[in-house]
Order: sequence, then structure tokens, then C-alpha cells
Amino acid sequence: MENKAWIAAAGRLAAYACAVFIAAVTTVFAWRGTLFVATADAWAYVATFLARYYAGTLSLADFFAKRNSLDHSQPLQKVLLLVYARCFDLDFAFEALTGIAFGIALIAVVVAIVRADTKGQPRAKTVNALTTLGLTAVVLSLNDDGVFSWSLATLSLFYPLGIALMLAFAYRCVERDQPFLLAAGTLVACLVLDTSAILGAAAIVVLIAFHWRRLASTRSPARLIAAIGIAVVLYVAGYALAFPALQSGVTTSQRFDQFFGHAGEAWKAIVVPLGAVVAAPHRIKLLHGADAFWTWLVPAAVLIAAGHLWFWRDIVRRDHARLAFVAAGLMLFFYATLAGIFWARVPRYGFDYFMQSRYLVFYMLQLVAMLMVAASNAARSARSSEPFAAFAASVVVLACAALVYGRHLTTPSNIDFNRMLDAEAIALAEDPAHVPSDCPINHLTLCGWVPSVRIATLDLMRREQLNVFSPRFRARHDLPPLPPSLQVPPTAR
Repeated sequence: MENKAWIAAAGRLAAYACAVFIAAVTTVFAWRGTLFVATADAWAYVATFLARYYAGTLSLADFFAKRNSLDHSQPLQKVLLLVYARCFDLDFAFEALTGIAFGIALIAVVVAIVRADTKGQPRAKTVNALTTLGLTAVVLSLNDDGVFSWSLATLSLFYPLGIALMLAFAYRCVERDQPFLLAAGTLVACLVLDTSAILGAAAIVVLIAFHWRRLASTRSPARLIAAIGIAVVLYVAGYALAFPALQSGVTTSQRFDQFFGHAGEAWKAIVVPLGAVVAAPHRIKLLHGADAFWTWLVPAAVLIAAGHLWFWRDIVRRDHARLAFVAAGLMLFFYATLAGIFWARVPRYGFDYFMQSRYLVFYMLQLVAMLMVAASNAARSARSSEPFAAFAASVVVLACAALVYGRHLTTPSNIDFNRMLDAEAIALAEDPAHVPSDCPINHLTLCGWVPSVRIATLDLMRREQLNVFSPRFRARHDLPPLPPSLQVPPTAR
């Protein structure tokens, strides 16, 4: 017995050590491999949000402003942007680290839910260790390095964390029959998570409706659903009143033209999200070429689809408990996110837009939900050893995949790309009125702006010593010193 206990303890220690190693590898990659030079949307935030802050005209509305109705308000990200600008020279490597912290927090929240569900079970300690490893291998996987080489995508790990907390809070309110607290929590979630919270609210409504008969005996499910609906309506109506001129960039006719004109590609909306969590399109293209997409994605999607059938079969048979509520909610949120991409992005960009690397932070939620249910099953002593063996084998496979993905990624090419962007930004700053013909406009979006806005934005960056114009930033990332013409005298600040 002592030998078995020692082996089990050693196995748990190995699982935790492996989880720490995976997290460390991803953290190092995110720090060194992310686009720490301002790129894409970052320039727009500098020209609008930060410009107002430094001009002293920033208002509360600026934290919730969107570019159009299909955009996201991202108030927390804007608060963090101020922190990065004030404390870290607007170094987006710190934004990547913040995203990693959100990912680790998500793992901690889910593990805590699993731990509470399996408390007192014979295999609880081992299952908790395996759950930690499995979740780390999924949430912080370098399956698609694009999630961790663009800091804004890494920061999007905040949304799964927020939804997990929202679902756990909703379960508490439902169990205690607290509609007013549920409404308040939903409203706060909407303010922080924006459209993601609305999708999360829809998932909670579905779950309450699913358990209607059980809840009706001791609670009022209608009041609970009404509370959620009122909170969402208040948020949507309040936003419409605060920003009445906000418009969508896609018309209804464009939506239907895209939907019906490319109906033959609609299967991608299912195959890509399901298959990408096993083999990301970006990785397939890198290793095997674009022609091999469907050779890998279709079998992977079939495998994950079988997992969905198993998941819902188990959920339907389960008692109403927090783990089942949160797991089912995460899965429903994943489905709602796919519907949101289909409605908001496909009409403009086509069905291939589902291959965007940044959506992996939402696609991985299906595996998180499955791991939660599998862990709960594996810990039950009344069941056979088969669920535990299947769970342990799945975690080992996920961990091995995460280790392999991390092993074959290097940062030199990412660092070289940052250096190229830095050189282009410096060249543009030396003569902002004239844009070089080879300017990488997809990354340095200000190359396509009118000269007056471009000049004002670069002047702001130089004056406040932000990003590439900060000596500390340049020293931190081993970039050459600024040319004398762009250096700010010490008395200028």
C-alpha cells in the first residue's frame, strides 16, 4: 500500500511539474515572441483613446466606445492600456503577460470547481492533478502560436475567464433564488465583457430552461430568466442611448448575399472550430501547406464531434450541480460564439475567417468543458476504472501535444519581425508626411491614415516616449538607440 501511495504521489507531482513547464514555455514565448512593437489595432487606440488621455479630454464614455456596432467596447483592456502607457512605456509584451495571467486564472477557477465537485472521492487528489495538467495543456497550448504572438489575442483569455466566473456566480444565484443579485451580476458582466456577456447570459437562460421542472418546485425560474433579460435589455438600451450614431459596417443584404452565395462553404463553420483545437490551421499550413487543411481538420473535427455527443449525453443524465452547470454553460457559450462569428464576421470576410488564430481562445472552451465532466466521472469510486483510465489517457495525450507544440517553436523569426516593424516605424517617424512604398500597412496601419492624423499620433508617441520611442523599451528588447533626430531632450518631459 505504501508503494502505491508513493507512486500516486510521484505521479501527481509529475503532473503538476509538467503543467508548470508548459505554462513557463508559453510565458517565455509570449514575452519574447509577441508583437511588442505597436501593431494593427494598437495604433487606432493610441490615436483616439490615449490621445484623449494625454490631452486631458478622456471621459467615461471613451472606455465603452466602439468603432462600429460589430466592434467590442473592451473597457478593461482600455484601463490596462493606460497602465501599460504609464508604467511600462506602452510595451505590448506586458499585455501578453497579462493575457497569460488571465489564462492561469481561468485554469485555477476551473480546477477549484472540479476540486469542490470531487471532494472526498478516493481518486480526488490524482484527478485534480491531472485536471490541472489537462487544462494547462489546453488553455496555454502553443497549438496555434498566433494566440501568443499577438498580445491583443493573448489578452482575449480574459473573456473565457469572465464567462466562467459569470456562470459560477449565476449558479449561486439560481440555487439561492436571488433574481435581483442575478440581474445585478449580469449587468456588471455586460459592462465588462460586452457582447460576450450577452452570449453568456443566453447560455444561462438555456440552462435555467433546461432545469425548469426541477427548479419550479422550490424557485421561480421565470423570475430568474426575467432578471437576466431585464439586465441585458438595460445594457443594450443604455448603450444605444449613449452611442446613438453607432452603425454596422455590414448591411442585411450583404449578410444574405454572403450566406447564400457561399452556402457550399458553410460546413467550414463546424469543421474548423471543432478541428482547430486539435490541429490549428496555421500550424497545418506551416508544416504541410494549405492544401493539407482538410486532410487534418476533418478527422479532428469528427473526433471532437463525438466528444460533443458524449458530453451532452452525460450532462443530460447528471444532477443539477455547479460543475455540470458551468461546463454546460461554457459549451453553450462556445456554440453562441460560433453563431456570433457567423453573423458578424462571415458576411464581410467569408467562412475562412473561422481560421483566425485569435478565435482559438474560444474554441478551446469545448475541451475545457469536456475535461471538467471527464474529471468528475473519473473521481467517482462507484464507477469502474474505465472513466479514470480514459481521462488519464486523454490528459497525457493533450500534455504530449502541448510539449511537442512548444518544442518546435522558436522566437528568432518573431524577434526579427519586431525589428523590421521597429525600423519601419522609425523611418516613418523621421518623415511622417511621406509613406514608404513598402510600408507594412497591415501592421503599421497609420501608413494608410491622412498625414495630419499620422503626424499627430507619432508626435504624441515621441513626446510621451511610448513604445519604440522609449529608451527603456528599446533597451528592454535589445533594439538600437533612437536616431538623434527622434530623441526627446530631457527637459521636454
